[in-house]
Amino acid sequence: MSCTRKAALVGCGGLLLAIGISACASTGTGIPSPTPTSSTRAKASPSPSPSGPKLYAVGKAMTNGAHQTVTVSAFAQGVAPSAYSTPSPGDQCVSVQVALFNGDSSPWQLPLYELTVVDASGQSYDSYSSLDCPSSDSIDSLVPGGHAAATLYFEVPLAGRLLLQWTPSALNPDSVYNTELQAA
Repeated sequence: MSCTRKAALVGCGGLLLAIGISACASTGTGIPSPTPTSSTRAKASPSPSPSGPKLYAVGKAMTNGAHQTVTVSAFAQGVAPSAYSTPSPGDQCVSVQVALFNGDSSPWQLPLYELTVVDASGQSYDSYSSLDCPSSDSIDSLVPGGHAAATLYFEVPLAGRLLLQWTPSALNPDSVYNTELQAA
């Protein structure tokens, strides 16, 4: 007997369910032909996962394909909070000084909004909603060939690894650059 298996999709209340259907035919021997099982089937090796973003050190320039550059020039932990509020228990204010260069032929709009700090658990923090910390600098646009320096403040956990993450294009989330933040 020779057995074949087929899969069918069945609709049920807006869900598609995959079910297996077996059909057997006699080979004249009275013994069913062995059907490969999940343990005997060749398993496809998983495709290699893409490597993560390159990790830069403080002071090393990160440059994207548009020739825009972000360099973390300094990092400090335990920065005094704003005059009107304090960080939540277990949090602290940190400052990140960056130097920017626009090597593109077009203006670089809102470059500081592309920068966040990511903690060891993967939580991302932006500087414009860290209201318990001092106010960050702002840059609306950087003209072609323009340079600028800025200080950003972030409210982050007291302990654990921190990365400054630069995502130059919201349309391309795979284009990510990281600088490991370590106090000098």
